[in-house]
Amino acid sequence: MRLSFSYLMIPVLFCCACSANRAGKQAMAEKQSASEYATTADSTTFSNDMSRITSASRKRVKSADVRCRVASVFASTSALEQLVTRSGGLIEESNLQNESVEQYRLPYSADSVKRVQLYTPVANLTLRVPVDSLDMVVRALTSTAVYIDHRVVKDQDMTLKYLANAMKNEQQENSAGKAVAPSKKGNTLDIVEYNDQRGEQAVDRRISNLTILDDVAYSTFTVQLFQPEVADVQIVVNPAKMSRAGFGTELVVALRGGADIFRNILLFFVELWPFLLIGAAGWIGYRKLLLRKS
Repeated sequence: MRLSFSYLMIPVLFCCACSANRAGKQAMAEKQSASEYATTADSTTFSNDMSRITSASRKRVKSADVRCRVASVFASTSALEQLVTRSGGLIEESNLQNESVEQYRLPYSADSVKRVQLYTPVANLTLRVPVDSLDMVVRALTSTAVYIDHRVVKDQDMTLKYLANAMKNEQQENSAGKAVAPSKKGNTLDIVEYNDQRGEQAVDRRISNLTILDDVAYSTFTVQLFQPEVADVQIVVNPAKMSRAGFGTELVVALRGGADIFRNILLFFVELWPFLLIGAAGWIGYRKLLLRKS
């Protein structure tokens, strides 16, 4: 029994070893691909002629911004998202909401009211479109628009910024082997902090170049869609009518309210009895004074 168990453990250990080996190779391949992807940010080689502004070697970043009115925000948003997905792009943000304009409450029947709410459907989208498909997507949207508020298409040349970052990193790598002697006022800790700061700056420049390469391949397309005001009409219960009591109950409440008012007035005058007594005494004295003079 023990012998058979040991035979069973051999293939299990072999499978585990193979799995660990595949995982190690995959991690190494991912690390190598990430390193190769990062080195593209420091490349200063350009295959085509740089003197032409339309050269394919230039790092040109295209973007578009459109705000327009459509017949249906939901239908236009769905069609635009499907078009971008089919063209190989992606949807970074898609936000649909109803912006309230005004609200009215109108009488409808004895116990209900008509509530009319005016609102405007609005959609805000941020799309990443392959640069070759940007013009097609923009034309497809503007061709279905009822009214175009604005349409902005930009084509920025980021070649010089890309070259500046790459050349700075290349110069820093060439001078990396040179020893840095501490200054009279500095110490070893200052030199370490200085080297760390230079390394962080190189990483920031590399990330900036990778961002430029990403923007060159995929254009950013920001869209705002809106449509005419829509009225939402609802017949709802009138709470003032539904919460009102019957006539008999209101009559009893009114009688009780009148009795409470009479009681409060009577108690008010009773509380004024010292002033009434003083006023009466003064009036009597004034009458006696007039009688004596006469």
